Amino acid sequence: MINSLLDVLTNVLPLKAEKVLWDGDALVISGDGWFFSTLSAWRVSSGGVVQFACWDKNIDKFLDELEGLDVVAVNHQGAIISVDPVFELSDGRMLEIFSTDTVEPWVLRLPNGEVYSGGS
Repeated sequence: MINSLLDVLTNVLPLKAEKVLWDGDALVISGDGWFFSTLSAWRVSSGGVVQFACWDKNIDKFLDELEGLDVVAVNHQGAIISVDPVFELSDGRMLEIFSTDTVEPWVLRLPNGEVYSGGS
């Protein structure tokens, strides 16, 4: 599933993250005609170092830094089970997703209307 998404994304990227919202359960990143949402755990890293993660204190301050950045590349998370995306941001940071649900751990809607979901 994720490999077909990665193929499609090569023609769609970059995607600007205009809004980044986290309510303690759901992470939603959205831009002009697209959105990504997940109920799964996630973290942001740079150069192999975790900068912040979903349940850190003052997370809103850190998420504000991501608004306005572009998603410039997407890869898959994990060497054994590759179902989760890793978003490379225009400042070099990585947003990593870790499925915590087998039904629909994440959803990505592209500007062309196509919808992809993890676990399907």
